[in-house]
Amino acid sequence: MTTRVAAGAIEATFEEVVGPHYDGLVRRLSFIVGDPDEARDLAQAAYLRAFEAWSRFDGADPRGWLYTIGINLALSELRRRVRWRGRPPTDEPTWLLDVDPDLWAAIAQLDRRHRAVLLMNTLDGYTQAEIATMLGVPPGTVASWLSRTKTL
Repeated sequence: MTTRVAAGAIEATFEEVVGPHYDGLVRRLSFIVGDPDEARDLAQAAYLRAFEAWSRFDGADPRGWLYTIGINLALSELRRRVRWRGRPPTDEPTWLLDVDPDLWAAIAQLDRRHRAVLLMNTLDGYTQAEIATMLGVPPGTVASWLSRTKTL
């Protein structure tokens, strides 16, 4: 469900437009960073950045705009971890749902970029072109990551 904000309606309050997307953003970021507390921190940082950029928001797809900010922050955080620790985190996340533990374990083992595009495509319903725009990569790269993820 993509929400569009009319150009004249940019005067709508920030909270009205992006507020409803907080829980979904936290869920997506939890999948990427593997820690729900850190995901909440990243979501708050994403909301702060979005609020600071509110006057430049074009009104199209507030969820995609907010998710782009959040996912980019999460990927930057993971890169920072690798740079400082020399390895990605290996702790088993305790927040995984018990619905299908094998599925969640498999998703947790995916490369962070592959995991992000898989979730954005399958859970959020974004097209490959939309994901490419959000992440700033070519559409073919997104297609490759999705293909590789689905065959693993």
